[in-house]
Amino acid sequence: MKVKILLLILAIIFGLAAVFGVMFYINNLRASIEKEGEKIDVLVATQDIIKDTSVEEIISKKLVEVKKIPRRYIVAAYMTSLDKYQDYFVSNQISKGEQITPVKFIKSSDITFSFEVPKGMVAISIPFNEVVGVSNLLTVGDRVNVIATFLVEQQQQVQQQDTSSQTADTSGTQSNAAGNGNGGAASGNDYSSGNPSAVVTDTTKTVLWNIEILYIGAKVIIDELSTTNKGLLSSSGSSKEPVEIKTVTLAVTPEQAEKLVFSEELGTVWLALLPVGGVEETDTPGRTLDNIFIK
Repeated sequence: MKVKILLLILAIIFGLAAVFGVMFYINNLRASIEKEGEKIDVLVATQDIIKDTSVEEIISKKLVEVKKIPRRYIVAAYMTSLDKYQDYFVSNQISKGEQITPVKFIKSSDITFSFEVPKGMVAISIPFNEVVGVSNLLTVGDRVNVIATFLVEQQQQVQQQDTSSQTADTSGTQSNAAGNGNGGAASGNDYSSGNPSAVVTDTTKTVLWNIEILYIGAKVIIDELSTTNKGLLSSSGSSKEPVEIKTVTLAVTPEQAEKLVFSEELGTVWLALLPVGGVEETDTPGRTLDNIFIK
């Protein structure tokens, strides 16, 4: 009889312990859920912020805002203000909706050029976008080929602008020369002469080989004429909206610099990413409508 009573008492004690244990677990779980669900003020990007953007510009253009985010979704070292980062710049691109952290910024005094122009070379920067820049796969140290396309219609427009200020006799001579050029279109382009007038039909040709990339940068500006700037924009742009200009800096010889600038000014330039070590330079024929289907 005594044993039964003892067992009953033990059962009651263990039952109460189990109840209290479950209640303790539930209370802890509830507190944990409430803590994770607690919303904290966090600084978040309202739009994409490109590299080299100053904190002053970020604040003035309201590129970030404070949002309440559940604690469980907050990243480590999150920020709530940029007050202590007035003289800093963005070191890596920040995506829209991304939480702002200190690792995304660099002090202005720590910014230095990460490249040195090789001896005997010059550094030339040209604008590029995602298409020209191989879907943003280009990085410093890569080597590229520069491919240029020239359209006869564009060249004729340039020639007409250049001759608008000349005398009537000179204009007549120019007109006759243009007529002779149109008559030779069917024979294709002759590059051997080195004469610009040899380009008588739309053509695409590799003009520079194994060119080293020294630097890739970007800057946001407000340009009323942004929609007319060729090859500069990564977005449509307007007189009231910031426009992103991306540039790639290449190491070239003085002679190559002339080719590069001429191609960028009067034609359309593409960059072709090369394997490590580059490729062997060959004499390509260039492509026109006459030989596009020829191997």
